[in-house]
Amino acid sequence: MAVSGLADGNWWVDDPIDEQSDDLFGRGPFVARAVNLLEQIGSRSSSTVVGLVGPWGSGKTSTIRMMVAGLKPDSWGVAWINPWALSGPDAVVTELLAAIRSAVPEKSRAGARVRTQLSKYGALAAPALNMVPLVGGAMSEVAKEALQRFTDQGTLEDQAVQVREALLELARPTLIVIDDVDRLQPDQLLAVFRAVRVLGRLPHVHYVLAYDQQTVLEVLSTTPIADKHGARAVAFLEKIVTLRLEQPPVRLEHAESLFNTGCAGALSRASATLSEDAQRRMIEERESLLLPVLTEPRGIARLLAQVDIYLPLVDAAEVDVVDFITVTFLRITYPRLYQTIAVHRGALVDNAEIPDLRTEFDEEALAKLDVPAPHTGRVAAALQRLFPLLAEDRIRAIRDQHRRHGQQRISDPDYTERYFALTSIIGEISDGAIGRAIRELAEGRRRTATTELTTALRPDLTDAHACARTARTLRRAASLSAELSSSEAAAVIPYVFEQFSHLRVPAAGGFGPDEEATVWLAALLQRADSGPLPDAGPSESGQLQYLLNAIRLAVPEPADVTIARLAAQTAGSSWIADVVRAAYEAAWTRVVEHTRLGDAAPIEPVGLYISRLESAFGDADIDRRITAAVNNGLPIADLAARLVETEVVYGFAGHHTRIGGFDTAAFLRRVGRQHVAAGRAQLGDAAEGARPGAIDRADVSWANRRRFAAGCLVEALVAGTTEPGMLLPSPAEESLHPFANRRVLVDGGGEPIDLTLHVSILMPASSEIPARVNNGWGPSADAREEFLLAAMEGSPISSWIRKRLDEWGAAAEPWAISEVGGQYYTVARSGARTAAPDDNSPQASPVRLGVELLTGQAAGSPNPQSLLMTIGIGFYLAELAEQDPPTPAETPVASTSAVLTLQGLFELIDALVHCTQTAKELWTTFDNQTPLPDTSLLRLSLTTPKGLAEVVDLSAYQRRGAANRSEHTKVYRYRSGSSDFTAAALRDWLSEDGYRQHERAILDMWDAAPQ
Repeated sequence: MAVSGLADGNWWVDDPIDEQSDDLFGRGPFVARAVNLLEQIGSRSSSTVVGLVGPWGSGKTSTIRMMVAGLKPDSWGVAWINPWALSGPDAVVTELLAAIRSAVPEKSRAGARVRTQLSKYGALAAPALNMVPLVGGAMSEVAKEALQRFTDQGTLEDQAVQVREALLELARPTLIVIDDVDRLQPDQLLAVFRAVRVLGRLPHVHYVLAYDQQTVLEVLSTTPIADKHGARAVAFLEKIVTLRLEQPPVRLEHAESLFNTGCAGALSRASATLSEDAQRRMIEERESLLLPVLTEPRGIARLLAQVDIYLPLVDAAEVDVVDFITVTFLRITYPRLYQTIAVHRGALVDNAEIPDLRTEFDEEALAKLDVPAPHTGRVAAALQRLFPLLAEDRIRAIRDQHRRHGQQRISDPDYTERYFALTSIIGEISDGAIGRAIRELAEGRRRTATTELTTALRPDLTDAHACARTARTLRRAASLSAELSSSEAAAVIPYVFEQFSHLRVPAAGGFGPDEEATVWLAALLQRADSGPLPDAGPSESGQLQYLLNAIRLAVPEPADVTIARLAAQTAGSSWIADVVRAAYEAAWTRVVEHTRLGDAAPIEPVGLYISRLESAFGDADIDRRITAAVNNGLPIADLAARLVETEVVYGFAGHHTRIGGFDTAAFLRRVGRQHVAAGRAQLGDAAEGARPGAIDRADVSWANRRRFAAGCLVEALVAGTTEPGMLLPSPAEESLHPFANRRVLVDGGGEPIDLTLHVSILMPASSEIPARVNNGWGPSADAREEFLLAAMEGSPISSWIRKRLDEWGAAAEPWAISEVGGQYYTVARSGARTAAPDDNSPQASPVRLGVELLTGQAAGSPNPQSLLMTIGIGFYLAELAEQDPPTPAETPVASTSAVLTLQGLFELIDALVHCTQTAKELWTTFDNQTPLPDTSLLRLSLTTPKGLAEVVDLSAYQRRGAANRSEHTKVYRYRSGSSDFTAAALRDWLSEDGYRQHERAILDMWDAAPQ
């Protein structure tokens, strides 16, 4: 192993050392002992073959040179043979005897005689070599025949005798070093062993053979000597080598020293820096992967040489140095594995594709890619450190992948290509230049770096590669803005707004770099907390949408909940709250302005503005605003046009935008069916006689969208006259849910309850109920009970009951705790009584209420908190006719009569649905630090042992069939307080029982005429 290149970083130099003073691995004592052995060997005339055994690259040549340097120079003759230089087996004897001859002194008489005799001996010995077998019973006979061949100078044996006599007379030890024996081909290896074993075994002539034993044994196994028998190969080698010396392995501290010294030099020459985290990861890779595999100096040197060459080319400031060194190691150590990684590099950093790749890089697959079995575990672990998505834990993998964003790691898609290009990527602006531009912008001075960045943000929008390059630049700019102060971030925001007009893809609805510019804007909003509020420019610029999208990215999840909270704060409470309020009020103003412009308005996502406004201020608030605007003359047809959806269609000829659809039911709910019906004549004019199915959907102008939406509304109004069910909402139902038999009211073995309704609210939506972990979460059990009682007293269902107490002639029972389970579950009861408190008959409490609250951990969710609230209400309806006074408790009840109207049942179910707000209030009361989940699951159930007709007056509606269902259930994914679920569930339950022509009544309840 060469160490002479350490000082100047010439790691590619592989020259061995000669002096122990240059030794870095503490082999001095071994060398001294070996020299002592050689001196003992040299004191005797018998020829000895010493084998120095060690792996490739372990420094055997340097060890031998140090041994030779330790011999007494006046007493020894030394010669080196490079078997690689031999032209073939026949040249081995000639080279061997020439080496011995060159080691003999020329000036002494005895030396001259030896040289002369060696020349004669060599002339006969070379042709006889192939006749000399190495093992077997015929060896002595064949050898004798060869040695007794006559020439004009006598037999080979005669010449051998004269060489021996001359060497004995000289009595000076000669050392022949044959290095790299393990690099020989089988026939060359056998020729060397023949020469050393038979013809070269001469008095005072000794040999040192350097080789890797495993390699030599593998070569011997391919020859007739061993014939694929490993034991025979070992036995043969033992016959050749008289004394075996093991090259001392490189100790870990020496390997670490070599690696650390060389790595420090390479990084210094590349002007690289290592953070504390990078230093920790470097140590981990060094100890877990690099040094356990690179056990020899030459391997370490090869790795450092590659780092020295390529790290400056890719620029150490543009990659993660530890990842780069690790990938370089894989490239030079396991070429097939590296090529496989390179082929799949895109998929290895893509969440969507990684599951199929795990088996491509597990230990079994690595073995097929020529990774030795002892290394597969280490390499597989290293690959997971490079590419987190290869880990088995999917949630942790995605989290780790996301956490690395912007850190220049190989797993970041914006940086992956740099690790395989092995040079800087032409056309991409460097991180350094982006950082300098951001600094200029933050300091209010636009100079050369800003100009360079601006140029990089002007792609040819018809060139997908150019757009992708610009998108990477924008994502990197967002990451590099993380160190800005709040005022500096605010100073950069105007520059980002300037870029949007240059980043929109020409085709409406296409995906372009403007999305990444939104990410950068969001990163700046997160940092800024002072300065002027962001100005999205003129209302017609279309930049408001980017500000709204950036706000959603900037605020903590769930974004809708956080934005609603910020929008409700008073002015001046926080900078980001002021930004939210100003942006969202601007969005409402823009909705009205844009609608009033009619067909002449620019193409702009007004529907997005309305969706964002609903998230911030709630559906009810925006519906009120829309109603007020319509009452003030806002054209319904033009408003409907803004809510027509568009879609991008991709095909072989390219892509185009077209009208996608229009949610008629949602628009009628938002504006009010009565409002829309009042303007039917104007809608007919706006539709211009065109039916929606006949509209040219490729025309996305506002005029065509108006015709389409107006036509849809006219058709809905016409259809609603004959088929009112078409105007009712149809929220999607959930098939997978954990609500089996979740109820808090049961008959208890007494008189069956005539009508029972339950609602269950699970937050967040999950496939399992909250798991009991650490006794739940939230306040203490006592506080929890008080909070629950207070919440239920103010709940919509309690309000619904209080409004009917006079009608029933009943008194409300206060909510009281009935069962407790610490911080995990709590049960409370309430109801209405028509008799004295000491009367415990069912009829004495004809209305019963119950609530069960569970708080635990959500299954399979990164959010550890989960809440499930189930509310039930039950009635003995014979005691509670809505129009008649209650029957005395002592009066026998043979049968119930229909005592609820359909309107009454609708209002009851609706009150239960709106108890979702009670659940949300409890969540916030229990923990005001953890945001409310974005979605919940809502389960509604209705139980009537004798059928709906026994408890609800349905005489006005036709019925088909006579079968009665005793239980009805619906489960929905719930986002906001709405009567949609009430209307949908009641419509479906009646239809399931065979009732017809009830849709008009439910429609009028759901969308009542304005008062």
